[in-house]
Amino acid sequence: MKLNSLKRRMTAVGLVAVSALAGVGATTALSGPAKAIASYEKHCAFDVAGNTAVNGWRPVNSVVRVTNNVGRYVVVNFNADAGVDTLAEIRLGYRIDAGGIQTPGAQNFANHTEYWQTRQSMVVMYVPAGTHYIRPYWRISGATGKNGVIAARCLSAEAYTS
Repeated sequence: MKLNSLKRRMTAVGLVAVSALAGVGATTALSGPAKAIASYEKHCAFDVAGNTAVNGWRPVNSVVRVTNNVGRYVVVNFNADAGVDTLAEIRLGYRIDAGGIQTPGAQNFANHTEYWQTRQSMVVMYVPAGTHYIRPYWRISGATGKNGVIAARCLSAEAYTS
């Protein structure tokens, strides 16, 4: 009697497992491909730009577009090869459309090192409903005459994560 009861339980567990795997497979096959970042939400460029401490905030030659049905928080990623003089640093900010420059996260993008390095910044910004453009800005924080350079960079804004 115990052997038949054990066989029935094993059969039931096996059927549940097979059903679950079949459901996951069907969901995966029918739900479509994973969403990629839309082309207007990403931009890469490979030019070189310099800045000095006296210039203040300067726009980075990169911009992305975000279109929202409702206002939402958007993840903005920016990376670049960067170098900066000793006793100076590169600071980052972001502007939505023609609004003021915001510093919604860590601002210190680069400190001096012996060699250039690839730097990365990720911030979360609130973007209102509608179509908006996000552009990074950078400045050199340091004494007059201090320089910084950025090159080979990418910018992306992810409004949807599903």
